[in-house]
Amino acid sequence: MSLLVLFVGAIASLTWARAQTELLPQTKLNAVQAQLLPKAIQSESPTAGSTTIEQLETILRDEASDVQVEQGQISFKYDGRTMLILTSAQHDRMRILAPIKKAAEITPEQRDNMLLANFHTALDGRYAVSNGIVFATFLHPLSSLQDRDFRSALSQVNQLVQNFGTTYSSGAIGFGAGQEQPEPLPAI
Repeated sequence: MSLLVLFVGAIASLTWARAQTELLPQTKLNAVQAQLLPKAIQSESPTAGSTTIEQLETILRDEASDVQVEQGQISFKYDGRTMLILTSAQHDRMRILAPIKKAAEITPEQRDNMLLANFHTALDGRYAVSNGIVFATFLHPLSSLQDRDFRSALSQVNQLVQNFGTTYSSGAIGFGAGQEQPEPLPAI
């Protein structure tokens, strides 16, 4: 099964999950959200002048191709690479995803390098595993996301996919120095 088929399946699963929340009575949905969301998100809604899903779409039409929008999901091609943005104005969150490969196909060394990169060289982007797929991703509150940060995030996610298996870098500066053999932590 191709990675693209798995990626499309993940999108379908997310769409199905979103549809299921519409089946819950609003009181139950509110109770679930109250348990899962941080207090700041429960009490605050995005403010006037904050970034919107429509603004992300406008930027994408300048930066990417094949932009398709459907209920808080935006699929597109950036530098020829298929990516997806999931948004929730209600929860004030956005996430950029780009599939890399099946998680079952990565080596233990690649998994370790992904974790090291998340600390040193991935910067604002991250490597992540979900639904059996390794992704390059970027997560951020929607309302406070600035245009320049969004454009940088697109580039960083793209670079993380491109550099998987080599430098594991987002293409921007590195933060701190990686270590070949970590020193053991002192006993607690």
